[in-house]
Amino acid sequence: MLGTLNGMRVRKRVPAAKIVVYVLLSLVAVTFIFPYLWLIASSFKDTSAIFSEKFSLIPRDEAGNIKFVLSNYSQAIQELKLGLVFKNTLIVCVVNTFVNLFLNSLAAYAFARLEFPGRDKIFGVLLVTMMVPGTVLTIPNFIIVNALNIYDTLFALILPFTMSVYNVFLLRQQYYALSSDIEGAAMIDGASTFRIYAQISLPMVSPMLVVLGITTFMWNYNNYMWPLIATRSEENFTLAISLGELVATGQSDVRKYPAMLAGAVIVSAPLIIIFFVLQKYILAGIMVGGVKEYRRKYERQIYCKDLMFRAGARHMFRRRRVRQNTVAELCPAL
Repeated sequence: MLGTLNGMRVRKRVPAAKIVVYVLLSLVAVTFIFPYLWLIASSFKDTSAIFSEKFSLIPRDEAGNIKFVLSNYSQAIQELKLGLVFKNTLIVCVVNTFVNLFLNSLAAYAFARLEFPGRDKIFGVLLVTMMVPGTVLTIPNFIIVNALNIYDTLFALILPFTMSVYNVFLLRQQYYALSSDIEGAAMIDGASTFRIYAQISLPMVSPMLVVLGITTFMWNYNNYMWPLIATRSEENFTLAISLGELVATGQSDVRKYPAMLAGAVIVSAPLIIIFFVLQKYILAGIMVGGVKEYRRKYERQIYCKDLMFRAGARHMFRRRRVRQNTVAELCPAL
Protein backbone atom coordinates (compact mmCIF):
# COMPACT_ATOMS: atom_id res chain seq x y z
CA MET A 1 0.00 0.00 0.00
CA LEU A 2 1.50 3.34 -1.11
CA GLY A 3 1.39 6.69 0.71
CA THR A 4 3.22 10.04 0.64
CA LEU A 5 5.61 11.61 3.15
CA ASN A 6 7.13 15.06 2.44
CA GLY A 7 6.37 14.59 -1.22
CA MET A 8 8.04 11.17 -1.35
CA ARG A 9 6.18 7.95 -1.99
CA VAL A 10 6.58 5.42 0.78
CA ARG A 11 5.22 1.91 1.12
CA LYS A 12 2.95 1.28 4.09
CA ARG A 13 2.61 -2.12 5.66
CA VAL A 14 -0.89 -3.48 6.05
CA PRO A 15 -1.22 -5.61 9.19
CA ALA A 16 -1.86 -9.29 8.51
CA ALA A 17 -4.82 -9.25 10.90
CA LYS A 18 -6.50 -6.51 8.86
CA ILE A 19 -6.01 -8.52 5.65
CA VAL A 20 -7.62 -11.55 7.28
CA VAL A 21 -10.57 -9.44 8.44
CA TYR A 22 -11.05 -8.00 4.94
CA VAL A 23 -10.95 -11.48 3.38
CA LEU A 24 -13.48 -12.86 5.86
CA LEU A 25 -15.80 -9.87 5.38
CA SER A 26 -15.55 -10.29 1.61
CA LEU A 27 -16.50 -13.96 1.91
CA VAL A 28 -19.48 -13.08 4.11
CA ALA A 29 -20.56 -10.41 1.62
CA VAL A 30 -20.36 -12.85 -1.29
CA THR A 31 -22.35 -15.42 0.72
CA PHE A 32 -25.19 -12.93 1.15
CA ILE A 33 -25.03 -11.32 -2.29
CA PHE A 34 -24.65 -14.42 -4.47
CA PRO A 35 -28.19 -15.85 -3.92
CA TYR A 36 -29.72 -12.51 -4.91
CA LEU A 37 -27.53 -12.33 -8.02
CA TRP A 38 -28.75 -15.82 -8.95
CA LEU A 39 -32.34 -14.68 -8.36
CA ILE A 40 -31.94 -11.67 -10.66
CA ALA A 41 -30.22 -13.72 -13.37
CA SER A 42 -32.80 -16.51 -13.22
CA SER A 43 -35.68 -14.05 -13.42
CA PHE A 44 -34.62 -13.34 -17.03
CA LYS A 45 -34.43 -17.03 -18.00
CA ASP A 46 -37.08 -19.38 -19.34
CA THR A 47 -38.08 -22.55 -17.51
CA SER A 48 -35.68 -24.85 -19.34
CA ALA A 49 -32.69 -22.55 -18.67
CA ILE A 50 -33.53 -22.28 -14.97
CA PHE A 51 -33.51 -26.06 -14.53
CA SER A 52 -30.57 -26.62 -16.85
CA GLU A 53 -27.57 -28.51 -15.51
CA LYS A 54 -25.24 -25.84 -16.93
CA PHE A 55 -24.86 -23.09 -14.34
CA SER A 56 -24.63 -19.49 -15.58
CA LEU A 57 -25.36 -16.11 -14.03
CA ILE A 58 -25.89 -14.74 -17.54
CA PRO A 59 -29.30 -15.68 -19.04
CA ARG A 60 -28.79 -18.02 -22.01
CA ASP A 61 -31.00 -20.21 -24.15
CA GLU A 62 -30.44 -23.93 -24.82
CA ALA A 63 -27.98 -23.13 -27.62
CA GLY A 64 -25.82 -21.07 -25.28
CA ASN A 65 -26.76 -17.68 -26.74
CA ILE A 66 -27.46 -14.75 -24.41
CA LYS A 67 -31.20 -14.31 -24.08
CA PHE A 68 -33.20 -12.11 -21.68
CA VAL A 69 -36.84 -13.18 -21.28
CA LEU A 70 -38.54 -9.89 -20.37
CA SER A 71 -42.00 -11.43 -20.56
CA ASN A 72 -41.36 -12.97 -17.12
CA TYR A 73 -41.73 -9.53 -15.57
CA SER A 74 -44.90 -8.63 -17.43
CA GLN A 75 -46.39 -11.96 -16.33
CA ALA A 76 -45.28 -11.36 -12.75
CA ILE A 77 -46.85 -7.88 -12.70
CA GLN A 78 -50.09 -9.37 -13.94
CA GLU A 79 -50.03 -12.29 -11.49
CA LEU A 80 -49.18 -10.05 -8.53
CA LYS A 81 -51.83 -7.45 -9.42
CA LEU A 82 -48.96 -5.08 -8.71
CA GLY A 83 -50.84 -1.77 -8.89
CA LEU A 84 -53.44 -2.75 -6.28
CA VAL A 85 -51.19 -4.59 -3.82
CA PHE A 86 -48.45 -1.97 -4.02
CA LYS A 87 -50.97 0.75 -3.17
CA ASN A 88 -52.24 -1.27 -0.20
CA THR A 89 -48.71 -1.98 1.01
CA LEU A 90 -47.69 1.67 0.71
CA ILE A 91 -50.75 2.84 2.68
CA VAL A 92 -50.15 0.31 5.46
CA CYS A 93 -46.40 0.98 5.70
CA VAL A 94 -46.52 4.79 5.57
CA VAL A 95 -49.48 5.22 7.96
CA ASN A 96 -48.14 2.65 10.40
CA THR A 97 -44.64 4.13 10.36
CA PHE A 98 -45.73 7.72 11.07
CA VAL A 99 -48.31 6.76 13.71
CA ASN A 100 -45.85 4.37 15.33
CA LEU A 101 -43.07 6.96 15.54
CA PHE A 102 -45.38 9.68 16.86
CA LEU A 103 -46.95 7.57 19.61
CA ASN A 104 -43.70 5.84 20.58
CA SER A 105 -41.75 9.11 20.75
CA LEU A 106 -44.44 10.58 23.01
CA ALA A 107 -44.38 7.56 25.29
CA ALA A 108 -40.58 7.51 25.38
CA TYR A 109 -40.43 11.21 26.26
CA ALA A 110 -42.93 10.69 29.06
CA PHE A 111 -40.90 7.83 30.54
CA ALA A 112 -37.64 9.79 30.21
CA ARG A 113 -38.58 13.31 31.26
CA LEU A 114 -41.95 13.39 33.06
CA GLU A 115 -42.47 12.48 36.69
CA PHE A 116 -45.62 10.53 37.52
CA PRO A 117 -46.50 7.79 40.06
CA GLY A 118 -45.33 4.31 39.10
CA ARG A 119 -43.38 5.47 36.06
CA ASP A 120 -40.45 3.10 36.46
CA LYS A 121 -42.67 0.16 37.43
CA ILE A 122 -44.88 0.65 34.36
CA PHE A 123 -41.82 0.85 32.16
CA GLY A 124 -40.47 -2.33 33.75
CA VAL A 125 -43.70 -4.14 32.92
CA LEU A 126 -43.41 -2.94 29.32
CA LEU A 127 -39.87 -4.31 29.12
CA VAL A 128 -41.10 -7.70 30.34
CA THR A 129 -43.55 -7.82 27.40
CA MET A 130 -40.54 -7.74 25.05
CA MET A 131 -39.81 -11.30 26.17
CA VAL A 132 -43.19 -12.50 24.85
CA PRO A 133 -43.02 -13.91 21.29
CA GLY A 134 -45.04 -11.89 18.81
CA THR A 135 -46.93 -14.95 17.61
CA VAL A 136 -48.48 -15.32 21.08
CA LEU A 137 -50.35 -12.03 20.48
CA THR A 138 -51.84 -13.20 17.19
CA ILE A 139 -55.03 -14.63 18.74
CA PRO A 140 -55.69 -11.60 21.05
CA ASN A 141 -55.12 -9.26 18.09
CA PHE A 142 -57.50 -11.30 15.94
CA ILE A 143 -60.19 -11.18 18.65
CA ILE A 144 -59.77 -7.40 19.02
CA VAL A 145 -59.93 -6.85 15.25
CA ASN A 146 -63.13 -8.92 15.05
CA ALA A 147 -64.67 -7.10 18.01
CA LEU A 148 -63.97 -3.74 16.36
CA ASN A 149 -65.52 -5.02 13.12
CA ILE A 150 -62.48 -4.10 11.05
CA TYR A 151 -61.54 -7.60 9.89
CA ASP A 152 -60.49 -7.76 6.23
CA THR A 153 -59.68 -4.05 6.05
CA LEU A 154 -56.41 -2.16 5.75
CA PHE A 155 -57.08 -0.67 9.18
CA ALA A 156 -56.80 -4.18 10.63
CA LEU A 157 -53.23 -4.33 9.29
CA ILE A 158 -52.32 -1.01 10.92
CA LEU A 159 -53.95 -0.94 14.36
CA PRO A 160 -52.16 -3.84 16.12
CA PHE A 161 -48.70 -2.43 15.33
CA THR A 162 -49.08 1.26 16.14
CA MET A 163 -47.05 0.76 19.33
CA SER A 164 -43.68 -0.92 19.78
CA VAL A 165 -42.04 -1.44 23.17
CA TYR A 166 -38.71 -1.87 21.42
CA ASN A 167 -38.99 1.57 19.78
CA VAL A 168 -40.11 3.15 23.05
CA PHE A 169 -37.10 1.66 24.84
CA LEU A 170 -34.57 2.91 22.25
CA LEU A 171 -36.07 6.41 22.11
CA ARG A 172 -36.21 6.63 25.91
CA GLN A 173 -32.51 5.85 26.07
CA GLN A 174 -31.86 8.56 23.49
CA TYR A 175 -33.82 11.12 25.51
CA TYR A 176 -31.87 10.15 28.62
CA ALA A 177 -28.58 10.74 26.80
CA LEU A 178 -29.52 14.33 25.93
CA SER A 179 -28.47 17.28 28.03
CA SER A 180 -31.38 18.83 29.93
CA ASP A 181 -29.87 22.35 29.90
CA ILE A 182 -31.68 23.46 26.74
CA GLU A 183 -34.98 22.03 27.96
CA GLY A 184 -34.51 23.83 31.28
CA ALA A 185 -33.84 27.13 29.49
CA ALA A 186 -36.95 26.68 27.35
CA MET A 187 -39.03 25.91 30.44
CA ILE A 188 -37.81 29.11 32.09
CA ASP A 189 -38.85 31.02 28.95
CA GLY A 190 -42.38 29.64 29.39
CA ALA A 191 -42.40 26.86 26.80
CA SER A 192 -44.97 24.14 27.40
CA THR A 193 -44.02 20.49 27.85
CA PHE A 194 -45.35 19.58 24.41
CA ARG A 195 -43.46 22.45 22.77
CA ILE A 196 -40.22 21.35 24.44
CA TYR A 197 -40.88 17.82 23.18
CA ALA A 198 -41.77 18.89 19.64
CA GLN A 199 -39.26 21.68 19.00
CA ILE A 200 -36.25 20.72 21.13
CA SER A 201 -36.11 17.10 22.25
CA LEU A 202 -37.66 15.42 19.20
CA PRO A 203 -35.28 17.03 16.66
CA MET A 204 -32.34 16.00 18.85
CA VAL A 205 -33.24 12.32 18.45
CA SER A 206 -34.09 12.65 14.76
CA PRO A 207 -31.24 10.33 13.64
CA MET A 208 -32.69 7.53 15.77
CA LEU A 209 -36.18 8.37 14.48
CA VAL A 210 -34.91 7.89 10.93
CA VAL A 211 -33.45 4.49 11.81
CA LEU A 212 -36.61 3.35 13.58
CA GLY A 213 -38.75 4.73 10.76
CA ILE A 214 -36.81 2.71 8.18
CA THR A 215 -36.91 -0.49 10.24
CA THR A 216 -40.63 -0.05 11.00
CA PHE A 217 -41.38 0.54 7.33
CA MET A 218 -39.37 -2.52 6.30
CA TRP A 219 -41.00 -4.71 8.97
CA ASN A 220 -44.48 -3.76 7.77
CA TYR A 221 -43.41 -4.22 4.16
CA ASN A 222 -42.17 -7.76 4.86
CA ASN A 223 -44.96 -8.74 7.25
CA TYR A 224 -46.64 -11.87 5.91
CA MET A 225 -48.27 -13.78 8.76
CA TRP A 226 -50.62 -11.09 10.10
CA PRO A 227 -51.97 -9.92 6.70
CA LEU A 228 -52.53 -13.58 5.85
CA ILE A 229 -54.70 -13.91 8.97
CA ALA A 230 -56.41 -10.51 8.98
CA THR A 231 -57.44 -10.35 5.30
CA ARG A 232 -59.24 -12.68 2.95
CA SER A 233 -60.24 -10.58 -0.07
CA GLU A 234 -57.74 -9.85 -2.84
CA GLU A 235 -58.56 -6.13 -2.79
CA ASN A 236 -56.87 -5.88 0.64
CA PHE A 237 -53.82 -8.05 -0.12
CA THR A 238 -50.33 -6.67 0.40
CA LEU A 239 -47.21 -7.41 -1.65
CA ALA A 240 -46.11 -10.14 0.76
CA ILE A 241 -49.43 -11.98 0.47
CA SER A 242 -49.60 -11.60 -3.29
CA LEU A 243 -46.04 -12.89 -3.66
CA GLY A 244 -46.87 -15.81 -1.38
CA GLU A 245 -49.78 -16.73 -3.66
CA LEU A 246 -47.48 -16.55 -6.68
CA VAL A 247 -44.84 -18.72 -4.97
CA ALA A 248 -47.47 -21.35 -4.14
CA THR A 249 -48.59 -21.34 -7.78
CA GLY A 250 -45.00 -21.58 -9.03
CA GLN A 251 -44.27 -24.58 -6.83
CA SER A 252 -47.23 -26.48 -8.24
CA ASP A 253 -46.76 -25.34 -11.85
CA VAL A 254 -43.13 -25.11 -13.04
CA ARG A 255 -44.21 -23.06 -16.06
CA LYS A 256 -44.81 -20.13 -13.69
CA TYR A 257 -41.43 -20.52 -12.02
CA PRO A 258 -39.78 -17.70 -14.03
CA ALA A 259 -42.66 -15.35 -13.17
CA MET A 260 -42.28 -16.32 -9.52
CA LEU A 261 -38.60 -15.35 -9.55
CA ALA A 262 -39.36 -12.11 -11.37
CA GLY A 263 -42.03 -11.33 -8.77
CA ALA A 264 -39.50 -11.87 -5.98
CA VAL A 265 -37.15 -9.36 -7.64
CA ILE A 266 -39.96 -6.81 -8.05
CA VAL A 267 -41.05 -7.11 -4.42
CA SER A 268 -37.54 -6.94 -2.95
CA ALA A 269 -36.24 -4.12 -5.17
CA PRO A 270 -37.92 -1.20 -3.29
CA LEU A 271 -36.32 -2.20 0.03
CA ILE A 272 -32.87 -2.45 -1.53
CA ILE A 273 -33.30 0.99 -3.13
CA ILE A 274 -34.47 2.47 0.18
CA PHE A 275 -31.45 1.06 1.98
CA PHE A 276 -28.90 2.41 -0.51
CA VAL A 277 -30.57 5.84 -0.60
CA LEU A 278 -30.87 6.18 3.19
CA GLN A 279 -27.84 4.20 4.38
CA LYS A 280 -25.95 7.31 5.54
CA TYR A 281 -28.90 8.25 7.76
CA ILE A 282 -29.01 4.73 9.16
CA LEU A 283 -25.31 4.87 10.04
CA ALA A 284 -25.68 8.35 11.54
CA GLY A 285 -28.58 7.16 13.69
CA ILE A 286 -26.61 4.18 14.93
CA MET A 287 -23.52 6.27 15.75
CA VAL A 288 -25.23 9.29 17.32
CA GLY A 289 -26.20 7.29 20.39
CA GLY A 290 -22.68 6.14 21.18
CA VAL A 291 -20.28 8.72 19.72
CA LYS A 292 -20.05 11.98 21.66
CA GLU A 293 -18.96 14.03 18.65
CA TYR A 294 -22.14 13.19 16.77
CA ARG A 295 -24.32 13.92 19.78
CA ARG A 296 -22.64 17.27 20.40
CA LYS A 297 -23.06 18.18 16.75
CA TYR A 298 -26.80 17.55 16.81
CA GLU A 299 -27.24 19.26 20.19
CA ARG A 300 -25.54 22.39 18.86
CA GLN A 301 -27.73 22.35 15.74
CA ILE A 302 -30.87 22.12 17.85
CA TYR A 303 -29.59 24.85 20.16
CA CYS A 304 -29.18 27.15 17.16
CA LYS A 305 -32.67 26.31 15.90
CA ASP A 306 -34.04 27.02 19.36
CA LEU A 307 -32.46 30.48 19.30
CA MET A 308 -34.16 31.16 15.99
CA PHE A 309 -37.57 29.97 17.17
CA ARG A 310 -37.60 31.91 20.41
CA ALA A 311 -38.72 35.48 19.74
CA GLY A 312 -36.51 37.02 22.43
CA ALA A 313 -33.28 35.47 21.25
CA ARG A 314 -32.49 37.98 18.51
CA HIS A 315 -33.43 40.90 20.78
CA MET A 316 -31.14 39.49 23.44
CA PHE A 317 -28.26 39.52 20.99
CA ARG A 318 -29.06 43.10 19.96
CA ARG A 319 -29.29 44.39 23.57
CA ARG A 320 -25.92 42.87 24.38
CA ARG A 321 -24.52 44.21 21.11
CA VAL A 322 -22.99 40.92 20.14
CA ARG A 323 -21.35 41.24 16.76
CA GLN A 324 -22.98 39.35 13.91
CA ASN A 325 -19.84 37.37 13.12
CA THR A 326 -19.66 36.13 16.72
CA VAL A 327 -23.23 34.85 16.48
CA ALA A 328 -22.41 33.24 13.13
CA GLU A 329 -19.47 31.42 14.69
CA LEU A 330 -21.69 30.09 17.48
CA CYS A 331 -24.63 29.22 15.27
CA PRO A 332 -23.84 29.01 11.54
CA ALA A 333 -27.58 28.51 10.86
CA LEU A 334 -28.20 32.09 11.98
